[in-house]
Amino acid sequence: MSNSFYIFVESLRNTYQAGGVVMLPILLSGVVGFYFLYSGWMRIGSDFFRRDINKVVNRMSQDLNSGAEKAEQRLRKRGGLLSRELRYALDVAMETPEVFRDYMQVRIMKTIRYMEQGNHIVSVMAAAAPLLGLLGTVTGMVSTFNVITLYGNQNPVLMADGISEALISTQSGLLVAFPLTLLKQRLDERIDTLRQNMELGATVIENHYGI
Repeated sequence: MSNSFYIFVESLRNTYQAGGVVMLPILLSGVVGFYFLYSGWMRIGSDFFRRDINKVVNRMSQDLNSGAEKAEQRLRKRGGLLSRELRYALDVAMETPEVFRDYMQVRIMKTIRYMEQGNHIVSVMAAAAPLLGLLGTVTGMVSTFNVITLYGNQNPVLMADGISEALISTQSGLLVAFPLTLLKQRLDERIDTLRQNMELGATVIENHYGI
C-alpha cells in the first residue's frame, strides 16, 4: 500500500516537473477555484444536495392551513437555508405584516448575494486554467524549436522535453477547468432554484395572510 502511494506521488511529481513553469499557476488556479467552490457549497449547506427543494413551499402552504406553528415546526425540523429563510419570513408576516414586502425584497437580495460570494472567482479560475495550459503549449513548442535549431531533428530524445511540456500543461489546464466549469454550473443552478423557492414562499405567505 505504502509502495503504491509512493509510486503515485512520484508520478505526480514527475508530471509536475515535466509540465514546465506554467504548472504552478495552473495548480494555484485549481486550488483557488475549488476553495471558493467548496465555500459556496458550505454557504448553501445541506440544501445543495437535497432533492426535495421544490416540495418545501408546497408543504409549507399545506401546513399553513393548520396554523403557522405547524409550518414552522416542519421547517425547523427540515433544516437548511431555504427552511431558515421561510421561517424568518413567517415570523415577519405574523409580527409586522406591514413591512413584509420590503423585508422580503431586501432579505432575498442579501441571501442571493451571500450565496454567490466568490462564485465569480471560480469562473475566472475555470477560464484561466486552459489559457495557462495553452501558454504551456506555446512555451513547450518554442523549446522544441530551439532544440531543433541547435541540434536538428534527427534525435527525438532531445525534443521530448519540449513536447512533453506542451502536452502535459495543456492536459493539466483542461483537467482543472473541466470539473470547475461543471460544478460551478451545478452551483449556479441550485442558487437559482433556491431563489425561485424563496420568492414563491414569500408569495404564498403574502397570500395566506392577505398582506
